Amino acid sequence: MAKVLNDKSITAYVDGSFNVETGVYSFGCVFLPEDGTVRVLCGSGNDPENARQRNVTGEMLGAMNAVLCAIKSGYKAIDIYYDYAGIESWVTGAWKSKNDLTRSYAMAMKGWMSHIDIRFHKVEAHTGVKYNEIADKMAKRGALNVGIPETRRIEDMEIWTQEK
Repeated sequence: MAKVLNDKSITAYVDGSFNVETGVYSFGCVFLPEDGTVRVLCGSGNDPENARQRNVTGEMLGAMNAVLCAIKSGYKAIDIYYDYAGIESWVTGAWKSKNDLTRSYAMAMKGWMSHIDIRFHKVEAHTGVKYNEIADKMAKRGALNVGIPETRRIEDMEIWTQEK
């Protein structure tokens, strides 16, 4: 992992989803910046090759988008909370990347570690962990429209409110 150059850090919860009927995989990210807001991001894709991995593709896209947005926003460290073990295990080498998609994911994340300290935290899925549940809702929402959003600053993302 990259050495932290200063203490500017952010927390992100990520999740993925897959719609069997449409073949769309999607992701959701929840960011908890220091200003006390809850910022959210979601997106999706329908590439047939990537759809073969179903929600796993969305899980990886969530983690990748979280890291890219944190880098773009000037953060030096990110704590990623996830519920799918591959998010960490492919990056650390605990799991072998057995296909092009998981290899690309692991390589990208390892490469970004020279720019940001990535710390992984496993949470149990669907157990009431507040921000993980919001990430799950965002992943499902992401499947409604196909498209991966361009990388942007966290401060420019939508603010989550209870009505959503």
